[in-house]
Amino acid sequence: MEEKTGFSERRQYSRIPLDLDIEVCQVLSDKAQCTEDGVRCKCRDISGSGISFYSLSLYPLHSVLRLHVLLDDINIKVMGKVMWGKQLPISPTFITGVQFLNIYEDDFNMLCSYIKTKCL
Repeated sequence: MEEKTGFSERRQYSRIPLDLDIEVCQVLSDKAQCTEDGVRCKCRDISGSGISFYSLSLYPLHSVLRLHVLLDDINIKVMGKVMWGKQLPISPTFITGVQFLNIYEDDFNMLCSYIKTKCL
């Protein structure tokens, strides 16, 4: 891969932009239960290792989220850790980047296949 921007891509998995609704809820630190009902957010992009999304809330760094993503006929429920978050300029909207903590092997394989077909 040629370096064109002064840095090399560190991501292990391809990511694709994806405009769809996802459900997000923050998990209590000592239990696998959500602090509230799931909140509908808008996916920004997704890869085999994580997802970023738009929301009206800033999730705390390193907090654990439960995510529900429906890609065509692939229904993925996965836990993830907030790796970064920032507010968009002059907007009440935030972007959050999440690294998947655990994903079932079948879900992971289906997700990677889905991404691969979208990259072609």
